[in-house]
Amino acid sequence: EYKVEEGDTYEKIINSLNISNIEKKIFLKTVTKNKNINILKLNQKIIFKIDKKDKTKIINFTVEISQKKNIFFERNEINNTFTSNIVEKNLIKTTVFKEGIIDNSLYGAALKLGIKPSTIIEFARLYGFQVDFQRDIWKNDSFQIIYEEFKNEDGSIIETGSIIYANLNTRNKDLQLYKFEYDDNKIDYFDNNGKSVK
Repeated sequence: EYKVEEGDTYEKIINSLNISNIEKKIFLKTVTKNKNINILKLNQKIIFKIDKKDKTKIINFTVEISQKKNIFFERNEINNTFTSNIVEKNLIKTTVFKEGIIDNSLYGAALKLGIKPSTIIEFARLYGFQVDFQRDIWKNDSFQIIYEEFKNEDGSIIETGSIIYANLNTRNKDLQLYKFEYDDNKIDYFDNNGKSVK
């Protein structure tokens, strides 16, 4: 497994492996042809599987495209070329509940709880028709939120999903919103009386 460092090139990476020049050329020809992996990013992972039995050769290799996807290259033994497939990483969906008291701003209070900015912005957007966040939010107002998070195998949060439930308590009045999903993958949010936020 190789982790990309600053100033790395594919040539530099492959030269750090103890394999023949022919193997290095095959690898470089493969990666330069693939537009998905043209640019190397800092800390990007490249994983090689190398056969050292008879003649040292790369059996397959994986290049990380994003936090959600890898590209997997497998050797064709007949013509010594590599075929590639994009593979979705195995992300684990979890449901998270957070609640907090607003001291100064909703954004600041939510950030302190470890809620990602994208989720906070979505929360505020849902209340955009009902609440003026400059005038209607008072000190000691509170909020509750249930939302999805997607984690990788290391437990790192890769991205956040939909908000499932939101409640904004302002001046002791609850403004609750519930997610509803239609058959054609459309999402809307409704209050306690079944009124859409739209």
